[in-house]
Amino acid sequence: MNNWHHFLEQQGATVDIANNSLLFAEILADYPSLLQQPTLTPLIHLGIISLQGADAKKFLQGQVTCDVDQLNIDHPLIGARCNPKGRALTSFYLIQVNDDHLLMVMDLSLVPSSIDELSKYAAFFKVELNDSSEVYHCIGLSSKQSSNEIALLKQATFIVNVSLSNDRQLVIVSKEHAESTWECLQQQYKPVGTELWKLQDIQAGIATIQLETTALFVPQMFNLQAIDGISFKKGCYTGQEVVARMKYLGKLKRRMYRLSLPIEVVSKQKLPTPGSSCQLPEQEQSIGNLVTAAHADENTHEILAVLTEEAAKSTTLLIDERKYTNISYLPLPYEI
Repeated sequence: MNNWHHFLEQQGATVDIANNSLLFAEILADYPSLLQQPTLTPLIHLGIISLQGADAKKFLQGQVTCDVDQLNIDHPLIGARCNPKGRALTSFYLIQVNDDHLLMVMDLSLVPSSIDELSKYAAFFKVELNDSSEVYHCIGLSSKQSSNEIALLKQATFIVNVSLSNDRQLVIVSKEHAESTWECLQQQYKPVGTELWKLQDIQAGIATIQLETTALFVPQMFNLQAIDGISFKKGCYTGQEVVARMKYLGKLKRRMYRLSLPIEVVSKQKLPTPGSSCQLPEQEQSIGNLVTAAHADENTHEILAVLTEEAAKSTTLLIDERKYTNISYLPLPYEI
């Protein structure tokens, strides 16, 4: 447990290091009302890779699905990094601090392996890769009103804020200023836990690749093309041939859907695990995989799942061998 975690515990958080999550005093029944309030979440499930050097952009351009040439200080990107088979090893937000300094924000569990794999190619470029997950801290803000506090903080501290979908911001602050930033922001925002942020990711249709789902999906399967996370005009990158073939020559047999699952009392506290196999009743063959899950309230889970078209017509599914009935398919805020 690091100093940031200790500080958050002093602020009333219960930190679960094993699962990279935390919660404050909120309960499941609070979730619907909290979604309508300005909230503040320490995103301890996210990690950061720092890329510094004159070739940082040039290096990444050959490694990721998004067009790094379009990146600038005011225009962050979302994207994925694939293996040669076109399967996404990780998804990320890419942020430019200055001309020679980039930050890749991804699931914390994938930072070490990503650095190891990227380092194999970085030796040929003027770029240095470092795990900066404890150099900077990520904070999530959710509010329908813009905050003047962000502009004031920027004048005195290292802080980057990225506008996300559904009225949210990702704030990245140096560890030296994290505590003072938190104390300032909590005057306007109510502290809440990790799961509520993940629920908002689900409602935004944003998939975060985790350790359990790495190399499971081609990027189009989790709708990355719908949120400008894939460039089909840039040059080659690892896995590009498979991703391009899927667009121009193939048929996407599976894609990501947002589902609402009514839950029983016995399973209220247990969410299905990312990567879990999905099946139709009375069939053994897998027809998809769970991407992520969160409680929506006391009686409902919301999930993102990659499914076949046939499976997406069924209101009953087996997920991780547990049967869910009366499933509802919810809208996503973009077109496929």
